Parts: sequence; C-alpha cells; structure tokens
Amino acid sequence: MPKLLRAEVVRLHQAMRTTSDPVARRKLAERAMELAQEAEAIADLPLDVDSLQATIAYYKRMLADAENAGTQRVLMHVLQRAEDKLEQMSSHHQPPKPHRLAVA
Repeated sequence: MPKLLRAEVVRLHQAMRTTSDPVARRKLAERAMELAQEAEAIADLPLDVDSLQATIAYYKRMLADAENAGTQRVLMHVLQRAEDKLEQMSSHHQPPKPHRLAVA
C-alpha cells in the first residue's frame, strides 16, 4: 500500500510541474503531502500486536484533537489500515498450546 501511495505522490508532483494555475498547484501539493504522510505512517506501523494496539490508541487520540480536514483524512486512513492490520494479525494468531507435564 505505501508503494501505491508513493507512486501517486510522484504523479501529483509531475502534474504540479505541468500546470500554470497556482490554485490547482497548491491543491495538488496539499494532496501530495497528505498521501506522502499517509504512506510513511502506514509503512511505519508496528509488526507486533501490543505495539499496534498502542499505535491505534495514539492515532485515535490524534484524530480526536485534529482540527485540519487534511490531517483528519490522513489519520482516518492510517487508522483504518492499522485496524485492518490488527484484525489480520489477530485472525492469524493462535493461542499458545498448553504445556503437558511429563509423568514419570
């Protein structure tokens, strides 16, 4: 997923270079920045369940405090990816097998 987002950032940068409209350029730049932030946040998601749960809680707090619509959009997307990853990790996680004591 981060690769696709980064590719879109490159495409938006190319579009910025070809337009002469300053308003359109600014909007393209804002979107490119949002996607770049989202790509990096997704790439940096932890690989263990406990850390991922802590990260999800952190992003939820950030989302509750975010006032900027662009920031909210990025946080919602990253939060969704993190929750999807947690669900995927939880479904693959099997409870540990109980240890059997050897009887002599």
